[in-house]
Amino acid sequence: MKSSLLERLASPCCAGPLRLDIKMQRGSEIEEGALVCAVCSRAYPITAGIPRLRENREILSRTQESFSWEWTRYPGSRPEDRAVFLEESQLSARDFQGKLVLDAGCGMGRYSLVVRAWGAEVVALDLSESLDRLMQAARSDPHLHVVQGDLLRPPFKKDSFDMVYSHGVLHHTPDTRQAFRALAPLVKPGGLLSVWLYGKAGRFKDFATNPLRPGRGGIGRHRRLAWLIVAIRQLISDSLRFFTTRLPLAVTYALCYPLAALGAVPGLKYLTFSVETDFKVRLIEDFDWLSPPFQFHHTKEELSAWFVEAGYDILKVLPHGLVPKPGILGRRKQT
Repeated sequence: MKSSLLERLASPCCAGPLRLDIKMQRGSEIEEGALVCAVCSRAYPITAGIPRLRENREILSRTQESFSWEWTRYPGSRPEDRAVFLEESQLSARDFQGKLVLDAGCGMGRYSLVVRAWGAEVVALDLSESLDRLMQAARSDPHLHVVQGDLLRPPFKKDSFDMVYSHGVLHHTPDTRQAFRALAPLVKPGGLLSVWLYGKAGRFKDFATNPLRPGRGGIGRHRRLAWLIVAIRQLISDSLRFFTTRLPLAVTYALCYPLAALGAVPGLKYLTFSVETDFKVRLIEDFDWLSPPFQFHHTKEELSAWFVEAGYDILKVLPHGLVPKPGILGRRKQT
């Protein structure tokens, strides 16, 4: 941890200011120490350079274990990450230049590194132990910070960031809406918030107005069939997850191998949970779908309402393919 991060941090227990107690420091990086709440005196450790600002909540133990398993096995950053991130964030690379950005649910940090390369100062937040991979880069980069914490209680002061993004993460918390409401105030007035969530079939009249990517005209011409396929896929998913979320992680991971193989079969692949061309990535993405204990699905109407409720203007809605992917880019209104 770098001491410059302290001015952005707040205690997750009561949002109080934190006092830094350094035990070991190498250069600009504080390797061991503690952050002590000035209000309630609770101490949070800094170990291996990472401030561990999380509550010891048993309900999150399986979530932490699942994503630690996943992201320590992920192949790492890939050349296509930049294009994927730009599509999902609905921003351009130049939008990040000189900005302070929060990656809310960073995993092993593949998008944190992308945004950092575009000239942003990045704070990467995650619950899992996969942060250790990103910490290797943070030690040699004065503008990359790594924090372990809970998205329902993010350990930051309000109005701290120029931008916050959370892509495919909030629906893995015990309460998606509450996690959104916890993140939204962290953006400065006039700043940007980009979020996408797992989608669902929902009501047909809402599904029928979902924006589609270019070249997906066939889906547009057969909306009711697409709606039915998405509903069936959800039923399959819920049935499988009833068992896989209760199995040991190693067993669930093994069961994902045949599913990943099926993900390469034309037609049938859309009933699986990843159509990535790389087998190992498909394997991890199927595990990502089947293992976490919390997985909620939402519509663009729900997400839009949350943005408006939090005081944001909606700038863009994310187009997608067959499976709904509600995503919104919003700007926080000036107070």
